[in-house]
Amino acid sequence: THRSGQGAFGNMCRGGRMFAPTKIWRRWHKKCALKQRRYALVSALAASALPSLVMARGHRIEDVQELPCVVSASVEGLKKTRDAVAALKKLGVGDELDKVKDSQHIRKGKGKMRNRRHVKRRGPLVVYEEDRGIVKAFRNIPGVELCSV
Repeated sequence: THRSGQGAFGNMCRGGRMFAPTKIWRRWHKKCALKQRRYALVSALAASALPSLVMARGHRIEDVQELPCVVSASVEGLKKTRDAVAALKKLGVGDELDKVKDSQHIRKGKGKMRNRRHVKRRGPLVVYEEDRGIVKAFRNIPGVELCSV
């Protein structure tokens, strides 16, 4: 009949249009002073050295000797992923890597259709100075992120 499909346009219907939809000229990003942004970054890095805050976020760091884990520059020369995984396990973050691997799943809801299909937890952050093969060694380990300083 003529009525079929009209619910797609009613704001009171499930799956219908939204009442007074948000405008495209909404300010999604707020400008922030560069000094303030740098201060926030430094504060976040400093907070990662406090075991209580790191554990409160859900990271498994029982086997880690101290935070942050500082290792020799020879780690930057690792070329193979298996060597990188072995190095991380030697530091005591093997439980964290297992947690990340077990957490990989398909997202609930509409995000699957919007190119946000897979979800996983975050793992350790590796901060390095010079790339002598470290990026290729660590990039395929789930949850591990790399950062150059």
